[in-house]
Amino acid sequence: MPVISKITAAKKRKDRFHIYIKENNKDQYAFTVSENLLVQEQLLKGKDISEADISQLQEKDNLDKMMQKVLNFLSYRMRSELEVLTYLKDHEVSDEQAGEIMDRLRELQFIDDRLFAEAFVRTKRDTGKKGPLIIQQELYQKGISQALIDDVMTQYSTELQLHHAIVMIEKKQSSYKNEGVKKKQQKLIQFIIQRGYSHSIAVEALKEAELKEDPEIEWRAVEKQGEKAWKKYEKKPEWERDQRIKQFLFSRGFTTELIDQWLQAKKEENLT
Repeated sequence: MPVISKITAAKKRKDRFHIYIKENNKDQYAFTVSENLLVQEQLLKGKDISEADISQLQEKDNLDKMMQKVLNFLSYRMRSELEVLTYLKDHEVSDEQAGEIMDRLRELQFIDDRLFAEAFVRTKRDTGKKGPLIIQQELYQKGISQALIDDVMTQYSTELQLHHAIVMIEKKQSSYKNEGVKKKQQKLIQFIIQRGYSHSIAVEALKEAELKEDPEIEWRAVEKQGEKAWKKYEKKPEWERDQRIKQFLFSRGFTTELIDQWLQAKKEENLT
């Protein structure tokens, strides 16, 4: 039976060791193991070691190396079990070895879907201000069960959702300063919905938000849009021209009163 004849530290990795066995009175390289496995398996110079032992040690070492990769993968942020399993499959780890690694990670409490989901909700809620519908979708994509999602989403109260939506509306409103009131409101509601909030939260937030209504800004907006419509339809018969202009401006959220006011002003301007 072969005997371990020499053990040397790897040059590039001081935590790994090369194992040699004696063959034909010469030291022949056999395999490499981690420091952890070296100690665990009591690999010492002079120890008998069979081909089966070597094969088993190489398998354990591969498992140990994969475990270290996974721990590094987990060091950047918390991961769901599905994310870790996907990582293992991407590295072509067998189902048996993947099962062993997952069991070890659970024992060490390095993976826990409940803790992951709770932390995920807190982070998305407090930093990204994402709405609950998007957060739920992202959790589901990460393999979290619907029952657990429903449970952890209780951290995101309706009151807090409303508060976040109001803040976003008040910040976003300036983006639509060239729109009519109704169009501006529609776009703000759509913006909140796209951020993952329900329609009811978006509507309520719009009611409670402090919207800056500036008649001068709105007048400049209707003037700008009105001029576009006028150029587009000015060659039409007067009645048809006026109706098309009104439809154009109404579709952009301006009130009937403001539209009529601008159109009258435009006609008077053309008479002078």
